Amino acid sequence: MKILVTAGPTREYIDPVRFISNRSSGKMGYAIAAAARARGHEVVLISGPVSIPAPAGVKLVSVVSAADMLSAVEAHLEASEALVMAAAVSDWRPAIICDQKLKKQKAVPAVTLEPTADILLAIKPRKGKRVVVGFAAETSEVEAEARRKLESKGLDMIVANDVTQPDAGFDVDTNRVVFVTRDADPLRLPLMSKREVGERIVEWVEMRAGQPGKTFKPVDSSACLNGADARLGRQITFLREIDKLKTVSRRTLLMDGSRYENDAEHSWHLAVMAMLLAEYGNHPAMNLACVIKMVLIHDMVEIDAGDTYCYDKVGNESKLAREQVAADRIFGLLPDDQRSEWRALWEEFEARLTPEAQFAAALDRIQPLMHNHFTHGVVWRNHGVTSTQVLERNQHVNEGSCRLWKFAEALIHDSVERGYLDA
Repeated sequence: MKILVTAGPTREYIDPVRFISNRSSGKMGYAIAAAARARGHEVVLISGPVSIPAPAGVKLVSVVSAADMLSAVEAHLEASEALVMAAAVSDWRPAIICDQKLKKQKAVPAVTLEPTADILLAIKPRKGKRVVVGFAAETSEVEAEARRKLESKGLDMIVANDVTQPDAGFDVDTNRVVFVTRDADPLRLPLMSKREVGERIVEWVEMRAGQPGKTFKPVDSSACLNGADARLGRQITFLREIDKLKTVSRRTLLMDGSRYENDAEHSWHLAVMAMLLAEYGNHPAMNLACVIKMVLIHDMVEIDAGDTYCYDKVGNESKLAREQVAADRIFGLLPDDQRSEWRALWEEFEARLTPEAQFAAALDRIQPLMHNHFTHGVVWRNHGVTSTQVLERNQHVNEGSCRLWKFAEALIHDSVERGYLDA
């Protein structure tokens, strides 16, 4: 099946430097494209400017403005059997675009806006038999507004969500959506990862089109080994599962600011830090091998639980419960002896009572501090984080390393002085 997916924001330029846009990260659209490709479909992904890589095997068409996206959709529509319009397209653009940068003056220049083309309305006459799914990112009357858009734009389904919710809005790895259709009651999905939401959307499109994709069920690894070694089979299954950690994006930019890091990269970096900075631990007899194991294991539960931003008060209220369920499943894939050992290491890290756990936790705090500092506090400022919050959250670094805590304090104070972090 040939599926066309749109994702990300658009930019409507005021002058060569400034533009109007929105907070879309593109994660939802990219998750849909990845899910469709994984089920064997041919996917074209039309994307506005984002900082995440395109899924493997997907044809990427990069655009900037709403007009660019409309042109790209029109160009690829005829060859598609389904369109999933997950992009957050700007509703307005400047009526006049200045060809030179507007200079700062005493009087603020007036910017007159005009509407951009509504892509779904524009292609409505060409819908034919293809399945068309839209999105409704709302802040109130979510289902009613979704129903209105469904009817006015002639859609088969609209996926609606309340973007005021911290775990289901912009730039997060989870979503809580409602499927609104004409011929059934609204289907309200629970909180799940955007990849899982993407899979459910693709499955619905397949059902609607009568074209099921390939269902890649977990392979019985022991069967691949002709039953010779069931233990190895479980270990290979586990390794395949934790490969998903590479797809879990954190809220921390790489130190060069090029993109967000993923959980697998974070864990690897902590392991290197543990080897490099072990001399600064508070306890000379600390077991370094145990520290390295803990930092490599500690984020595996994020595969199911999702990454929760450390300053997200609402998300952190349910974090413990979500992570316990995730730990049961992830570590339950292992042979019994390794399940007990690895689960115990994860719990030791979370409890932060041993010298090894305290040092591992210290590294887990120091690393994002460095990332935020060297990217000029972009993420801190985007979330309105203050130096008081950062100091309170990170003060237990002192439990694992007094030397690293002094470094952390200096980094925080320097960030305030440079304007990277509000006092």
